[in-house]
Amino acid sequence: MQFGLKNRLRLISLLPIVILFSITSYFVYNSYENYKTAQLLQDKLSTNQELNTLLSNISRERGMTVMYLGNSSPNTLKSLLKQRKIVNEKEISYFKHLNEKSVLHDHSQTQANCQTCTTIKSLTLALKKIKQARKLVNEHKANFKNIYTVYSNAQKIAIKTLETITLDQLDSKINAYSSVYISFVRANEYTADERDFISFTIARSTEMDEEEINKWISLIAKADAIDYDTLKNTTLLKQLNKIFKSEDAIELFEDINSERTSILTSASNGEYETNPGIWFAMLSEKTNLISQGENIILNAMNARAVKVKTDALQILAITLTIWLVSVILAVLGFLLSNEIAKNIQNLENVLKRVAEDTNESDQAVDINLHTAKGTEEAYSLLEKIIEQTKRDKEAAQEASKAKSMFLANMSHEIRTPLNGIVGFTELLKDTGLQEEQNEFVDIIEKSSENLLEIINNILDLSKIESNKLEIEDVIFN
Repeated sequence: MQFGLKNRLRLISLLPIVILFSITSYFVYNSYENYKTAQLLQDKLSTNQELNTLLSNISRERGMTVMYLGNSSPNTLKSLLKQRKIVNEKEISYFKHLNEKSVLHDHSQTQANCQTCTTIKSLTLALKKIKQARKLVNEHKANFKNIYTVYSNAQKIAIKTLETITLDQLDSKINAYSSVYISFVRANEYTADERDFISFTIARSTEMDEEEINKWISLIAKADAIDYDTLKNTTLLKQLNKIFKSEDAIELFEDINSERTSILTSASNGEYETNPGIWFAMLSEKTNLISQGENIILNAMNARAVKVKTDALQILAITLTIWLVSVILAVLGFLLSNEIAKNIQNLENVLKRVAEDTNESDQAVDINLHTAKGTEEAYSLLEKIIEQTKRDKEAAQEASKAKSMFLANMSHEIRTPLNGIVGFTELLKDTGLQEEQNEFVDIIEKSSENLLEIINNILDLSKIESNKLEIEDVIFN
């Protein structure tokens, strides 16, 4: 297969541009994906703040519900009904926000595989079961275990959704923030579990068996696992320390530990000195502190997402500009290679015609600039033409020189007898000629002078060609 000149020109001109185009295309795609991921993260963060609020209120409702199961006082019921109304409002707000954010829905692999749609479906079902459980609580037909399970299932779905906040996120800082955020979410959930479990225990005033005590100790370990020391952002650390290491927070944690010790001491007889309302309020205050930490981390993640999106947008603009330039260069390279190939083809046609005109032998000359052999033949032909031109030039110069010499010699040879004619004509005029003879002599003299002038002009031409021109001083009109 012959790799023609036109293809070689395209390869030389377009290959670097194609490589540049490929590289910039990759970076355009990559920066666009980073931009979309950052935008998606921002939308997830705003949605998760709604979900976080809903989760906190579901947890609070569960605590009030188990307290009401342990001690069905009118005041507890009043607070419970108020809390249910808040949960319903947060549920409507969250689902509305989720449905309006179409970017969170990925239906590329059918709606059934959309994670957001699956979350909506699962959480809607879990909240529906909570509403059914509310009726049983109002009718005093519910038990602690069933109610606790119903609320816990809804909270687990919500927490699982919160844990996917940084799915497919490549930014290291966002991933670091996400790890701390998830630890806060889990600590918050286990704190709420401990609050509700112990609130029910205190409200019903019954002793705790070994299994319940072990469960409680396990919840304590998980609820107190608030660790954010891995963060490298000093500003963020100061904000979190202001929440968790303030005097009020430290005093709260100490009071909670004191209450835990008191409850554990009375666990064997069920005679608890701690009031369930006070315990519930203390643990709720702890969950509020953790929620504040969650909000700080979410805000930091949102700020980082904005920066990532801005950087990705700048890179996208730069790479897109380079990509467009490479496209323009590719088009220009393609047109230029075609133009050069066309000119070379015209040159090839001219050389073929020259070869046909100068070829003295019967052997055909193959002029084909698309091949190395044909190009070599073209060079050989051009060398022959140059040599022939050189010989023709020398021959022309010799012929011109011979012509000049001939003109000079001829002019001199003609002027010598002509001068004799002119001279003797003047002498003849002085011999007393008749009128008619004088007229004839005048004609001869005039013709001789004209012929002499022509000869002189020819001699001037000879002098010009031999670079020996001289200026004459003559009178003229």
